[in-house]
Amino acid sequence: MRTTIANRFNESLSSIQRHARQLADEQVRLSGGTKLLRASDSPLSMGKAVDLRTTEAQLDALARLQSAAANRMAETESALRDAGKVLDDFHQLYAMTQNASIGSQQLKGLSSQAVVLQEELKQILSRADATGYRIFNTSDLKVVVDGGTAGVDPVSINTIGVLAGLEMLNPDAAIVWDDIKDARGLDDAVSKLVYGDDSVLNRFVVALKAGDASAIRANGDASIVKSNEFRAAADEMIQQQIRVGAAQARVDRSVQRTDDLKLSVSSALSSEVDTDFGQSTMEVQKARALLEAAQSITATIGSMNLFQKLG
Repeated sequence: MRTTIANRFNESLSSIQRHARQLADEQVRLSGGTKLLRASDSPLSMGKAVDLRTTEAQLDALARLQSAAANRMAETESALRDAGKVLDDFHQLYAMTQNASIGSQQLKGLSSQAVVLQEELKQILSRADATGYRIFNTSDLKVVVDGGTAGVDPVSINTIGVLAGLEMLNPDAAIVWDDIKDARGLDDAVSKLVYGDDSVLNRFVVALKAGDASAIRANGDASIVKSNEFRAAADEMIQQQIRVGAAQARVDRSVQRTDDLKLSVSSALSSEVDTDFGQSTMEVQKARALLEAAQSITATIGSMNLFQKLG
């Protein structure tokens, strides 16, 4: 199809108008620092911006929950490690007392160490976190660490230790953990595990104080402590540490995903509302060059006579 100069003239005029509008738009963005001067300028963009800001607020709230979970679990892991260390020290002390060369007076001398360990274990099992919540509780304390945004169901994890796993320290106490509802009940349960009359720990300490070698040393059913009870309790704390460690790794991954989402949302919000001054400057320069070229072509065509335009 043959294109006449008249058609080129009309196209140049359209190009001038288009580039003039683009130049004006970019200059407005540079001067105002925003794509939108009023909400009515672009309701669609403002709607997107509102949705993005809502998502951003949800991600901020999730980040605070993740931080709370991470802090609580760090304290839980520390308490589990400390409790395991004390129980392991009890196991080593018990192993030491099995030496037949150790006399009654020496056993009494070891009792002071056992008393300190006994009190330390009670303090650890009664420990509370920075917010005052008991680390070893009778029920799960679940904290949301993932999801809850963009239609994804929230995911929560347990952030506390479990005392029920230490029942081997006083199996005769028959503690009903589900019936414990407050701090006083929890303190009573801890006391039964550590200081109860039937507590393996307490009976071991009492026997050391009395220098009673026959009650301490392994000799069948007559021994108040079986060789694996302290070791089993220490192993239980290790298993709980492993559980908490796995949950901490999950929190770390969730934190990374949240950070990535926040960066993505922030970038999307910036593209909807904020001006990229470097890009806008380049667009202004390009629009100005195109506008000047279109004006030059139009001026040249405008100086032609009728026969030249039709040629």
